[in-house]
Amino acid sequence: MDVQWHIAFCNMTYSEYAGMTYRQYYASPENTLEAQLIAKEVAERKFGVGCFMAPCVDLPSASFASYLGMPVIEPEGDELPYIDCQEPVVREPSEVSSVTLGDPKTTGMMARRYRAWEYYRSQGYEVRFGGHGGSVVSTAHEISVGKVFLWMLEDPKGAHRTLDLVTDASLKLRDFDDSLCGPSEGGYTGDDYSGLLSPELYRRFAIPQYERIYARRSSRFMHSELLRAEHLRMAKDLLGITSFHGAGCKNLTLAEMHEVMGNDFWTQITPQELLELSPQALAEKVKVYAHSGCAYVQLYPGRRTPDANMEAAIAAAQRECSGGARGGMTT
Repeated sequence: MDVQWHIAFCNMTYSEYAGMTYRQYYASPENTLEAQLIAKEVAERKFGVGCFMAPCVDLPSASFASYLGMPVIEPEGDELPYIDCQEPVVREPSEVSSVTLGDPKTTGMMARRYRAWEYYRSQGYEVRFGGHGGSVVSTAHEISVGKVFLWMLEDPKGAHRTLDLVTDASLKLRDFDDSLCGPSEGGYTGDDYSGLLSPELYRRFAIPQYERIYARRSSRFMHSELLRAEHLRMAKDLLGITSFHGAGCKNLTLAEMHEVMGNDFWTQITPQELLELSPQALAEKVKVYAHSGCAYVQLYPGRRTPDANMEAAIAAAQRECSGGARGGMTT
């Protein structure tokens, strides 16, 4: 298989290229769209890679927890909104039954997402609603302020109820997305905190939730940065994941990802690496990834990425990735 390359642009680069703070970027759908269009022009002018950017509904990652009732703090400065951990939705497993899943049009930050979706559509952009990231264990941690991990040992039924609630929310949002935009074929989980579980707990608590998310889905994409080889083998064998986004996976080697997934995995040059490594080191890293057996090498620029580093990484990707550029994937 000829390895392809991709650039993942996101809120970090959209806001920076447009000269906006995060607060300005997220102030309104109009601002967000304006920033994305400006950023696309900047990326094309500076690096010739505007093709990797397309307008999309974009709200902070705290949006999903807010749909479950978590309050969100929106800083005055140039910082991303974040959940208020002083006000957990679920302090005890018995409180799970009191959490209701409201209308995505009016509940939490999902209401802002819906208004953004309406605005983008009114401007002629056929975007999806999104908002369902499959972050089951990570979000259960957020709404219980970490207690869900304790419940897995002391109150397994309570832990299952908490995880079920998060999966129910993810599936409800996916169904809502499908009702607005038409049926989707893929299943996605992006759940970094699941790698904190032992393999035994991963099988017992995470796998059943992912089975629900991937059920009847033709493609099964997984992102999870803290997995080890045993976790990944379970995901492949028990869930049949079709692609693994191995970005920032410090507990997995390239050889392990290749052994488990064959060619069906991604590698990534992270924002920190693009910021801190030299152009020469970045070019060498791209080369190593391109010949690791992966299907895709992804560049993920953050804020303050030096132009020389971007240029070196792009040139290396063009040189080493014989399959050329791969568009469409932005996570």
